[in-house]
Amino acid sequence: MIELQKALDTVLDNTSLLGFEGVSLTRALNRVLAENITSRDNLPPFDKSAMDGYALNSAETKEGVSKFKITGSIKAGDFPKNGIKAGETVKIMTGAALPEGADAVIQIEKVKTCEDELEVCGKVNRGKNILREGEEIRKGDSVFGKGTFLRPSEIGMLASLGYSSIECYRKPKIIVITTGDELVGVDDEITGGKVRNCNEYALAALGNNLNADVKSYGVVEDNREKILNSVKNAFQEGDIVITSGGVSVGDYDFIEYVLHDIGADIKFTSVKIKPGKPITFATFKNKLFFGLPGNPLSVINTFEVFVTPAVKKMTGRKDILSEEFPVILEDDFRSKGDRDNYVYVNIEERDGKYYAHSVGSQSSNALFTLTRSNGVIIIKEGIKSVKAGDILNGKFIFK
Repeated sequence: MIELQKALDTVLDNTSLLGFEGVSLTRALNRVLAENITSRDNLPPFDKSAMDGYALNSAETKEGVSKFKITGSIKAGDFPKNGIKAGETVKIMTGAALPEGADAVIQIEKVKTCEDELEVCGKVNRGKNILREGEEIRKGDSVFGKGTFLRPSEIGMLASLGYSSIECYRKPKIIVITTGDELVGVDDEITGGKVRNCNEYALAALGNNLNADVKSYGVVEDNREKILNSVKNAFQEGDIVITSGGVSVGDYDFIEYVLHDIGADIKFTSVKIKPGKPITFATFKNKLFFGLPGNPLSVINTFEVFVTPAVKKMTGRKDILSEEFPVILEDDFRSKGDRDNYVYVNIEERDGKYYAHSVGSQSSNALFTLTRSNGVIIIKEGIKSVKAGDILNGKFIFK
């Protein structure tokens, strides 16, 4: 059984960036750029109004009342062919191009009009309510670098720059294999000795939450030959193979044997973490294998701690590890002290500080506990109890 940090370092040391591919902008959300982006245009591409108002020459305004003749109007999308002359103004809409001769826009709410005459009270400053050509970005400027995570704002920016497709790091394909003769489908009745198959759905959701491509092989019975064939096929199809169950030392736990059969390089088979001690990690032809425990809480915990950072690194993300922060306990907690204990809690923020509340049983099959949680606190190895008011490191889950 190895230390948690050593196990995580081993996973990340054996994880590499995937290749890149062209992605249409409509499918690029939550992807990571694999190219540098420069601006193809000036933004804005012309001087334009930032308000609905009247375009005029600021030098013709004064501290008292200034009067102008309204000679027309310009809406967004039009480009004025004629400029304004001395003593003239035009009505202009937000986003419309500024006419020649105008250097300011006065808001509609701040003027008076009578037929074709405009009255302006007070001096108007040059450049008021105008967005200048290239004010935001100049043609040729660097906009985004490799490794940029594409949120909705970045997608919008790329569209404004004329990029309909971009190079992104490839999403990993995750193959999920669920083992266990005790498992029945979600629509089946629970009969003696059986439980419904929840791990398959939880693992698929965890992978999808990371924007990976997930394919499930369904439930494979506890048969060495059948598990072997499933794992072989999974390695042909996927970048990451994940199994749940069959990684302990029971008579029907075949995962380690199967990995030996195919010649995989087994890095570790047990980690000092609770829940989730019996976790196997191996590599095979530059692909990753995670053999997760069978209990639901253990499955989710080990995925979050080990698989999530690997997926993030593969896809070029910079936030590989979840941010930990100090959390003040509002309940007492106990631990055996034999390994790092991830205790699922509800974390609340009050006045800039974080507080953790107990949400019930921490049994490795207590999935309902996790549904009431939004984070974990980490009781380090060697600590057997902590009290309300103590401060531990914690983090949010599924981020």
